[in-house]
Amino acid sequence: MKKLLLVLLMLVVAAGAVGYWRGWFNVTTDGKVGVQVDSAKFKQDKEAFSKTVGEKAKAMKDQVANLWKSSEGLTGDERADAQKELGELNRKHERLEQQIKELEGAGQERFESIKQDLTKALEEVERKIHELNTKLEKTKAK
Repeated sequence: MKKLLLVLLMLVVAAGAVGYWRGWFNVTTDGKVGVQVDSAKFKQDKEAFSKTVGEKAKAMKDQVANLWKSSEGLTGDERADAQKELGELNRKHERLEQQIKELEGAGQERFESIKQDLTKALEEVERKIHELNTKLEKTKAK
């Protein structure tokens, strides 16, 4: 329980630091101490990130489709292995699209965690696509 509270506290502090750094809110001391939220800045950052992630996800979908076409020329175990890996890539891509939809409805409190998850997932899918592409090229070269 203690660890859970510590993790939650760390997430709140991290989200606050990122929000302040990105200009989503300001701390004012003119007469009263308060916090001003710049929702326009947050919305702008969220839209820019959503657009970038959406474009990357579409490009990855196209790359996976090309890898499916490349795997059609394989035979036997090589083809089965490649198609198994491509099936995993399709599932990961579907998860990415689901996270992008979650991002669209996320508020400031969830944005940063979804953004981090999406960034990691994109990197993982890009790495897997590259590995599979290299593997297919080596197999076809034989």
